[in-house]
Amino acid sequence: MSTESSAPSDAMKLGIEMRRKVLGDALLSKLKQAGEADIFTKTSSEFITEVCFASYARPGLELKQRSLLNIGILTALGRGPELTIHVQAALNVGLTEEEICEAIRHTMIYTGVPAGRDAFLIASAVIAELKASGERK
Repeated sequence: MSTESSAPSDAMKLGIEMRRKVLGDALLSKLKQAGEADIFTKTSSEFITEVCFASYARPGLELKQRSLLNIGILTALGRGPELTIHVQAALNVGLTEEEICEAIRHTMIYTGVPAGRDAFLIASAVIAELKASGERK
């Protein structure tokens, strides 16, 4: 992880690039403010950028495929706040509302109705908010 006294690692630089590409400027701006509130959120944000987002650049899967995996995994784990972020990220990398809906529906077969219903409600709310704000048609 980078610290104030050291230059960012190559993984951190790659993570910053991929994070912007996946999340988009609007969502990234919101998350950046929250991610710099204190030592805990700053450390978490650095880890997520350097480790998680740098891995998006690995060969073998396209960004859309990674986003579909994220939606399924976060639905299964019941991680609503993180799913909220990744539904918007999925749209940013080019997934359609129909593809997101189908990913949740398919995940629901294995995770159960309550987890799937929660994910449907989250996706619906994210998309409605983006449309209301003019960020999505």
